[in-house]
Formats: sequence, structure tokens, C-alpha cells
Amino acid sequence: MDPQRLKANFALVRENGDGLIAYFHADLFQREPALRDLFPASMEKHHHRLLQALAHIVSLVDDPPALVPFLRELGKRHHGHGITNDHFPQFGVSLLTALAHFTGPEWNEDLESDWAAAYSFVAQIMAEAAAEAAAEAALERSAAAQPVEAVG
Repeated sequence: MDPQRLKANFALVRENGDGLIAYFHADLFQREPALRDLFPASMEKHHHRLLQALAHIVSLVDDPPALVPFLRELGKRHHGHGITNDHFPQFGVSLLTALAHFTGPEWNEDLESDWAAAYSFVAQIMAEAAAEAAAEAALERSAAAQPVEAVG
């Protein structure tokens, strides 16, 4: 993976801002209509947050020690919104489709490979954090369901 190539490509596609994110969601919901229910009715704030998150991830793509805590927090938050590990591959396909669309004729195998590798890393860290959040929530529910013994 070439971090500088990713950064340069993201600088190009980011010029399309909301268009990039809207295209991503349109592709995602076309492929998986049931996923639409996981998102707010008004997508404006979500588009802005997703674009900011992508920009932050790309800015730290060559600094995993700084990137991983951000990704872990994102993974935990996404778990709280009903995103499961099964969703990550679907998101990846739609993200690469949107990036390719807005890159245009400059999109090539090397760039696709770079983005796929970066997304795979991001998805793995987020999925691990989401799984940990799910396990913690299950433990909390289990503990809350346990009868309290009388002390005497």
C-alpha cells in the first residue's frame, strides 16, 4: 500500500465532498436496500461526519499507532448503531465503487489495491472493536439478569 498515492487520490476525490458520500450511499443501498434502515432519514449530518472520518483516516494511513485508537472508537460507535461485522465487506465494495467513479480514468489496479488494503485494515480494527463492544454489552446484560443473593 502506498500511503502517498492514497492521500493524493483522496485529495482529488474529496473535491466532490458530498457527491462522493452520496454516491457511496446510493451504491450501498442499491446493493443492500435493508441497510437503509440503519441510517438517519436525513443524511446531511451523516455525510459530513463520514467525509470527515475518511479524511482523518487517510491523513493517518501511514501512522497506524495514531490511527488505531480512532478506528477502535469508530468501531464501538458503529456497533451501537446496529452495524455488524457482516456489513463491512458491503461498505468496502461501495466505497471502492465511489472512489473509482470520482477518480475517473486515473483509477487503476494499483490504486484499487491500495484502497482495498487500507479499507481491509480499517474494517479489521473497527470489527474487532465492535466485537469487543458486543461482548461487553452481553456481559453487562448477563450480570444485570443474575438474581441478587440475600446477604445475611
